[in-house]
Amino acid sequence: MKRKNVLMEKVHLVAKEIFLITLKFPQIYQFSLGEQLRRAVISTPLNITEGNARISDKEKKQFFNVAYSSLKEVKYLLYFCCEIKLISKENYQNFLVKLDEIAKLIYGLIKL
Repeated sequence: MKRKNVLMEKVHLVAKEIFLITLKFPQIYQFSLGEQLRRAVISTPLNITEGNARISDKEKKQFFNVAYSSLKEVKYLLYFCCEIKLISKENYQNFLVKLDEIAKLIYGLIKL
């Protein structure tokens, strides 16, 4: 149970941080990249939460798989945003470290 609490705390903080950064994107990117990144980043903790609420292991793993996939989407979107200079390389690198740690924790839940 402790692993899930640590995971939720980490994913919540990263989701909030990325969400707030996207709100500072130039207006031209708000409804394209900004909105897509916000949806993907909030999808991760939502799917973990829903997976934790499921009774069967098969259902749990399905939601954890979706959370893992959303996390991979976030990683690519952040890379793209870095490439077009919406976020700094330093921010991108910091997020990668956090996202990789979260990915390992989610993967651990999938393999349980």
